[in-house]
Amino acid sequence: MKSQPASNPRTSATGGAGFGASILIPADAEQLARLSLQATSDLGTQIALWQRRGLDLPQIYLEGITEAARVLGRWWLSDEIDFASVTVGSSRLHRLLYDLSPQFLAGGHAPLGATALLLAEPESQHTMGLFMLSEFFKRAGWYTLVEQPRMDANVLRLLSSHWVDVLALSISTDRQLPALKVLIRQARKLSPNPRMVIIAGGPMAANQPQMLAELGVDWIGDDAATTVERATQGLGAITPQN
Repeated sequence: MKSQPASNPRTSATGGAGFGASILIPADAEQLARLSLQATSDLGTQIALWQRRGLDLPQIYLEGITEAARVLGRWWLSDEIDFASVTVGSSRLHRLLYDLSPQFLAGGHAPLGATALLLAEPESQHTMGLFMLSEFFKRAGWYTLVEQPRMDANVLRLLSSHWVDVLALSISTDRQLPALKVLIRQARKLSPNPRMVIIAGGPMAANQPQMLAELGVDWIGDDAATTVERATQGLGAITPQN
């Protein structure tokens, strides 16, 4: 295993850069990423320190955990850590989201009566972002289904038998684009909701959004909070303030 990247000198020993600030800066995300690589570290303690700085969980999810996952990816691409390390770190960050879920959802909105179906590519390893999106949907009062189907037929069967307001697709690579284009066309035909909104997101949304725009989706997702806010406003509802 390769050695971990050196600590950023701007990061304080008391729990992050700029203790007492109400924002997270890159050094904070780097610190969380570094902790995720240490088997004996307690990531929950770091989150608690940030909360004592006045940060709420939605902000921590977006500026802390999401950015820490991106840091791990950059370190891997620059050959600072190996694939095994980035897998371990990402898994620990994903587990952190599970552990924080009850606290995160406790600040949620009353049910809106709307349904979001979130789909990951078959056998995709990039599921943390989709889980985070599902958490923001649930917090905003949506009923949320998260699926990673092995066959398009399963998706279409689900869509044809459920009223779905939003279909969100997490796309990691361009290998599935031709099949997804067909799936989207069939989904619109079979869904009992003629106004179902289809959103594309995932790693490709940040790296190659122009390719996703050609799929026939309604729009490209941004971060989880912005995506859910836009989807909720499309229902004529108001997203709760964090």
